Amino acid sequence: SSSSRRRMTEEEEKAAEQRRQDAEEEEERRRLAEEAARMDRTVMVAGLHVKADERDIFEFFVGTAGKVRDVQIIRDARTGRSKGVAYVEFQSHEGTLKAMKMSGQTMKGATIRVQASQSDGGRTTFASQSVFRSPY
Repeated sequence: SSSSRRRMTEEEEKAAEQRRQDAEEEEERRRLAEEAARMDRTVMVAGLHVKADERDIFEFFVGTAGKVRDVQIIRDARTGRSKGVAYVEFQSHEGTLKAMKMSGQTMKGATIRVQASQSDGGRTTFASQSVFRSPY
């Protein structure tokens, strides 16, 4: 009867492995949902003056569009100079809508464009985004 005991252990191992996989998949789903929600609260700002820093951008939006959670300026990896593009994450989706209405305004003498963020600087793959948003 030692063989039946061994088989039980294999079944238990399979069950444990399945639970581990389920937990990993659940975690991945949660992460992707969070990522999609963040994308929904983020705008891309282009046409920035190269001397505009995070504080300038933060202060530009916070009065009109509402609470800003994060500002990331895209910089040249070698020189550290701004590429004139930034991603701004707001506290709420409403903030992104207000921010997009600010497109065409001037910050530090440069006319900026504000648009919905289709990418967050390459942190997510296109495949993971397509689950949540259709390009149409």
